[in-house]
Amino acid sequence: MTLNLAQTLSWTKSLAALNPDAAAELAMLNDLQGNILKGHGRNFTSNLFVAFDPNKQTAAKAFVASLAPDVTTALDQLTKPQVFKVSGVSGGTFIAAMLSSSGYDALGQTTAKPEGDAFRAGMKARKLEDPEPAMWDECFSQTVDAMLLIAADSADMRDRERDAMVARITATDDAVRLLNPRFKEDGNALFNDDGIGIEHFGYVDGRSQPLPLTEDVDEEKNKRGGISAWDPSIPLSQVLVKCPGGNLEVSHGSFFVFRKLEQNVKAFKEREKEISENLAKHHDKDPEAIDIGANVVGRFENGTPIVGQTAPSASSMPVPGTGVSNNFNYAADPDGLECPFAGHIRKTNPRTDTPDSKTHLMARRGIPYGVRTDKPNSEESDDKPTGNVGLLFMAYQSSLENQFEFTQQKWVNNAGFRRPDTGIDPLIGQPKGPSKQKWVVEYGKVLSDGRPEDEFSGFVTMQGGEYFFAPSISFFKSLLR
Repeated sequence: MTLNLAQTLSWTKSLAALNPDAAAELAMLNDLQGNILKGHGRNFTSNLFVAFDPNKQTAAKAFVASLAPDVTTALDQLTKPQVFKVSGVSGGTFIAAMLSSSGYDALGQTTAKPEGDAFRAGMKARKLEDPEPAMWDECFSQTVDAMLLIAADSADMRDRERDAMVARITATDDAVRLLNPRFKEDGNALFNDDGIGIEHFGYVDGRSQPLPLTEDVDEEKNKRGGISAWDPSIPLSQVLVKCPGGNLEVSHGSFFVFRKLEQNVKAFKEREKEISENLAKHHDKDPEAIDIGANVVGRFENGTPIVGQTAPSASSMPVPGTGVSNNFNYAADPDGLECPFAGHIRKTNPRTDTPDSKTHLMARRGIPYGVRTDKPNSEESDDKPTGNVGLLFMAYQSSLENQFEFTQQKWVNNAGFRRPDTGIDPLIGQPKGPSKQKWVVEYGKVLSDGRPEDEFSGFVTMQGGEYFFAPSISFFKSLLR
């Protein structure tokens, strides 16, 4: 069987046997974990992190092998929504499982471990400008061998499935040990008043994704604003990697990044206001006319990109029926007079600013964590949380070095990208000291002078994480031998 990874995949044509390689494609999809090619779509998740006892390897292997029938395949994930449309039967709980480099070793599966310096070294050993591991949450300061992802349509269902999995882990007599028993890594989707997903600072999140499935590209083209200015399609090779431990010629998996990012919402909102007032005074402007938050993110709170607008109005709304636009680039804004070069979405996806930007993109699958009692999009800051909320950043890719690490090192934390004195990414950049950033004061005309007192950073703190690999289903089954 052959599989063409140099193009997008039309899974519906594979299912209808309309592709020449349909047999290989269906075999791959039935052996591939879900969530890689397309997000699982559930609003409630739980991430369980575990360690294996190498002295109880047989029991640990038996536990991991027992996950094979529970892990959701890519084919099931893609077909169950179609069944739901016809029958109303829910797709049910989603489960994924992945191993770190140490996890492969603890299971005695070193020969089945995928190649890659970053993966084999682990996140702690890489130079990412992160806080020292001693400062990470206790769970991540330890050796993490595996992660289980449980996702459901309701919090109650998520909690039941999570607790059932914890019981299975407990039954291994410490051959498998749970590292985060307080479940601080439970995800809860957050929405604005229009029902669009947002993150804790109140901005629409997750709108711009690279798309390896032809059906998703077609939907973007025909129903969500088009792809004339920005084509989000990527080849399968950007997310899929041959699974060394798989039993099929077409067995594939994907490298996976997990990072817990805590957000200080109150300080973020107060800094927004402070810089707006500073710049207004310095440039003799009305503070209400300077939207620093939109500068920082690159979008207004409702998700509308600030580039290409006729004026920086937070009332700009998505086109009805299409959702938030993703069909834009920065070709008409070469000097950063509409969207600053430091703006988060421009820093992490410069689009037409660099010719190969798309090759570094990851399939992001993050979700907010923590519970809010306030309204995220309100103008009040006194009731905003200072911690215990944030983002569980998760992403799939075929190369940790060329995708996640490139993004962090060459774009996010590089104060000289894309021009000198651009500054670090104001959201997820890790400040090493004062970093000048330039903000749009008068839309399309004037940039601030990049004074250090106008720096925006430090409101997202990395609490820990790890690199994993999501192996094929047949790898789990092979552990029974």
